[in-house]
Amino acid sequence: MARDLRFFYLFRLLATSYLWVPIFVPFMFSRGLTFRDIMILGGIYSAVVIIVEVPTGAFADRIGRRTSMMLGALIMAGSCLIAYQATTFSEFLVSEAMAAVSMSLCSGADSAYLFDLLAENGVAHEYGRRESTASAWHQAGSAIAFAGGGLLAEIDLALPYLVTAGVALCALAAAFTLGDDRSRLAAPAPLRISLVLEWRSWASHMKGAMGDVMRNGRLAWIIGYSAVVFVLLRATIYLYQPYLNARSFSYSEIGFVFAAVYLTASFVAHRGHMLRQRFGDEPLLWTLLGGLAISFVLLEEMGGPFVLALLAVQAVANGLYSPLVKPLLNKEITDSSRRATVLSVESIFRRGAMGLFAPIAGFYGASSAMTLCGIIGLVGLVILAAFAIRRPAAWRGAPTID
Repeated sequence: MARDLRFFYLFRLLATSYLWVPIFVPFMFSRGLTFRDIMILGGIYSAVVIIVEVPTGAFADRIGRRTSMMLGALIMAGSCLIAYQATTFSEFLVSEAMAAVSMSLCSGADSAYLFDLLAENGVAHEYGRRESTASAWHQAGSAIAFAGGGLLAEIDLALPYLVTAGVALCALAAAFTLGDDRSRLAAPAPLRISLVLEWRSWASHMKGAMGDVMRNGRLAWIIGYSAVVFVLLRATIYLYQPYLNARSFSYSEIGFVFAAVYLTASFVAHRGHMLRQRFGDEPLLWTLLGGLAISFVLLEEMGGPFVLALLAVQAVANGLYSPLVKPLLNKEITDSSRRATVLSVESIFRRGAMGLFAPIAGFYGASSAMTLCGIIGLVGLVILAAFAIRRPAAWRGAPTID
């Protein structure tokens, strides 16, 4: 198990180390796209995720989580190579669609692989701590990549895409070295079966996962919470660049700001399990969302060092999000044979929320989108609180620390 854990952490480090993140907005500007075009692409990305998320989750459950992770890394390399030479909206659309498929193949599959690896070795209770460590590796990898991407952009705005393709291939190699997980699956897919019968089998699998969500109120509430927080955290990727650029930050400086944000997130993620034990899940859930919402509202009003302080608040929320939400989700999933599929259902809801937000933000423009995020956070906080108050007292008080 120790060997598989090491390579799993390495995969988390590499798989989302996208060097282009701090500069993709000015890069697309340089290729003739507008901010509205970029946000429409963000909406299309989310739409593609919604279309493929559950099928790719079923793929991971039936064919193997490791196989799904490997394929996701390979497709991301292809996406970056297309973006590297793209000059039209349609070319960027193809790149975004491939990136969405890549993310869907890895999302849920990696967490399911980790959970079942621990369960097979009789230490499933360690999942919360291990997920915190994996999230820290992910955030650290992102920080290094963002700093490097900003520096490379000073030479050529396209270079971060080319280097990211190479990093994605390294992630594929890391996944390849993991132990084959197909023997852990309750119902591995037969090698030969007609396409019609296979689709019916997958459709039944998806229907069962949706039923799991609908029957579990706590699970449905956590998915709704995850959707609101995800929109706010994902929006920062689009909004930080024009926000900082308007304040005369260079590409390398923007890269270092992104790196600092994600290093802070890595520090928090590594201590996510400890924070859950010390403060409890419920206080952290409300503090995370409330802090995010208020920080967005204040970013439009503040300047100077206050900006960095507010970015630090969002960095803490970013680091805590996955170690807090993923263990809560996994605790509510009782059928492990559908675990990756249920996690994919959660991804559909949060990506759907982002798909609705992105075109609206593009219409309002980058200058107003910060305030829009603050409003969404506050409204989401009120709605979630209303549902939480109405839920059974036993459910509210249920222990959730693992």
